[in-house]
Amino acid sequence: MGCLRRYLIVALVIFTFPAISYANPPESILAKNISIHVSNMRMGVVLKTIEERGNFTFSYNSNIVKTDSLVTINADNWTIKEVLDHMLLNRFEYKETRNFVILRYAPLQLSLTTDKAAAEGDEYHVSGFITDEQSGKKLENASVYDRVLLQSALTDKDGHFELLLKNNGQPVMLTVSKEFYKDTTITFLAGVTVNPDSNKPKSLIGYIISGDNDGIESTSLGRLFISTKQQIQAANLHGLIAQAPFQASAIPGVSTHAEFSGQVVNKVSLNAVGGYNAGVDGFELGLIFNLDKGDVGDVQIAGIFNVVGGNVKGIQVGGLYNNVLGSVRGVQLSLLHNSVKHNLRGMQASVLYNHTRGNVAGMQAAILGNIAGQKTSGVQAGLFNYARNLRGVQLGLINVADTSSGYSIGLINIVNHGYHKLALSSNETLNANLGLKTGSRQLYTIWQGGLRFDNNSKLYAFGFGFGRELGLGKSLALNPELTQNYVYQGNWARTNLLSRFDLSLTYKITKAFSINAGPALNLFYSDQRNPVNGYAWVRDLHHSFISNSRNWTGWIGWAVGVSFF
Repeated sequence: MGCLRRYLIVALVIFTFPAISYANPPESILAKNISIHVSNMRMGVVLKTIEERGNFTFSYNSNIVKTDSLVTINADNWTIKEVLDHMLLNRFEYKETRNFVILRYAPLQLSLTTDKAAAEGDEYHVSGFITDEQSGKKLENASVYDRVLLQSALTDKDGHFELLLKNNGQPVMLTVSKEFYKDTTITFLAGVTVNPDSNKPKSLIGYIISGDNDGIESTSLGRLFISTKQQIQAANLHGLIAQAPFQASAIPGVSTHAEFSGQVVNKVSLNAVGGYNAGVDGFELGLIFNLDKGDVGDVQIAGIFNVVGGNVKGIQVGGLYNNVLGSVRGVQLSLLHNSVKHNLRGMQASVLYNHTRGNVAGMQAAILGNIAGQKTSGVQAGLFNYARNLRGVQLGLINVADTSSGYSIGLINIVNHGYHKLALSSNETLNANLGLKTGSRQLYTIWQGGLRFDNNSKLYAFGFGFGRELGLGKSLALNPELTQNYVYQGNWARTNLLSRFDLSLTYKITKAFSINAGPALNLFYSDQRNPVNGYAWVRDLHHSFISNSRNWTGWIGWAVGVSFF
């Protein structure tokens, strides 16, 4: 009888965790009453309607919740939980956190049977078996954990588990989780030490909200460094997190939180070789690497690499490599490569290259190159730059964009849906010129070559420049262009540079054909002192407005031409 008084199993319940704490819990979203009447409507539309009426957001795996399936329901003043049970055929369980409801596929139920629950000095020893409630089959790799002490165990092939917990005189609450099973919690009371007036122990449990089902466990580095037990734990406790002020680890799994480390967000995380955590809300240092399932802030430093499954807000420094599966708001620095799966708002800098698959608002800087998969409203600086939708500035040797309302400054600028012209022209110095103009109307690059053929007096020239098209209506435009050309006067050993500013008025006859004409300002520098037989002498072709200079000549000229495309 004394033993029964000392140790009492109070309840076996299936329940939904509150978001962060038992103290003063907020009103349950699932307990709200709504009325909804639909017939053969897509489930995705019905879920959206429930969100709007309940003023919250669902989070679910769209590969499991068939949003295209048809739903018929007539509910008057039902709770949201009752509506969901009806729609989802009681095959899901629901987790509330902040203003979200997570739909977790759990068609099966399990049970916990203890073979020992006893206090042994400063420890509380609990062991038992986890079984499938319907078949009675022992369940291997089920997670059994204390959500306050942050200790956990996995069942063996016989469904058996064993936990040694700190005996602090408080109720012990063990929760069992396994993929595709509803969570089950059992509470143990140490009868002689419990204060009946004490509050329920605070829980540090919450849930990670993420629409991305590919976490760090699916990355090559995650598969390499995260143990099989921790990957099983992550699958069982999908999205479940706890908070702690500090953790230290040698390698993943060998830490102050042991196998439960992947479920804990820490204020400070110190990793001798590397660590695996749910996230960091403060500071993390890994001599080799850091692996975090969820969000990271404010500072993360690793000797070799960081891999983050959520978002980064603050500063992330990786010796060689950073990979963020969410978004970055801050600064990301590495020697080789930075990768962001979603959006960047801040700065990426690396020696090799940067890659952001979403939008970039800020700066990407790398020697080799930068890639932005969506809109770029900042600056890209590297030998090669690519942006799907450029609204900022590209500085590089080669710049590429699909669409652009920004500026590409480089030797080769290509906008796939931008400005492309093949230009034929004549001017006061060169009878025939061929030019290729690519980029955007805001700023395009000009590659051109020309020649003068006048009896035995010839010239050749080739050069590079920039231009811009200023619209003056539907058919008219003004094209200011600045070019620099090398002029060959029969001697390659001499410097002959022609700087030219053209201001042409363009008339668009059709979408693919236009004519242009306008004045031009020329400045010519040459250290060639004598003409070569058969070649024209530029200084003698025009009346210069520069006097008393052996090297400089200047004149006002003209140009007329046509453009295609």
